[in-house]
Amino acid sequence: MRHLTVNEAAAALHLSVPTIKRYLYEGKLRSTKLPGGQHRIPETEISRLLSPGGIAPAPQLAEEAPVGDRVAVLERWVTELQAEVERLEATIEVISRYCARPQSPESEGDMQPTAGSGHRILILGPGCRRCDALHELAQRILHGLDLEDVSLERITHLDDIAAFGPILTPALAVDDQIVVSGRVPSEGALRKMLEHCLA
Repeated sequence: MRHLTVNEAAAALHLSVPTIKRYLYEGKLRSTKLPGGQHRIPETEISRLLSPGGIAPAPQLAEEAPVGDRVAVLERWVTELQAEVERLEATIEVISRYCARPQSPESEGDMQPTAGSGHRILILGPGCRRCDALHELAQRILHGLDLEDVSLERITHLDDIAAFGPILTPALAVDDQIVVSGRVPSEGALRKMLEHCLA
């Protein structure tokens, strides 16, 4: 069974995060608590709330969640933490390589745009899960926008990433200007950024 974060549950139910938290504290929404105190909400709870009369009190309190549910939540939590550790390790390495570069005018802007009149979109990251997610999201959006003369490339070599400065990965650059750094934005937000940059 898949479990959602409070933010994901809020998006799925089209409610605010404070409303979801209030439902949790009032017992209207069942969750499993992680060791750090974060709530993870089973997808079945989202379905229950979307059903007619779904705002009735939850059948179980968080402390009564089945062991299997707790294990599933903990496994997802560990996977999320591993992905975050990968991202942070890559970011530290990029910053380290940036600091080790010779700081002369000649070393600035080593990554030059390729020849041509089209736009160049770069996904910067060593290949972590979030880098993959940002690349897939950008591909999907560009396919939907159906633009000509736009290239999408991945930059995975850490020295090449460091040429852009001490950035957080994953990052996205349009025509060698960083527009996203250290996160994977929502599809709507990234679409607006790309539409603005490629206009």
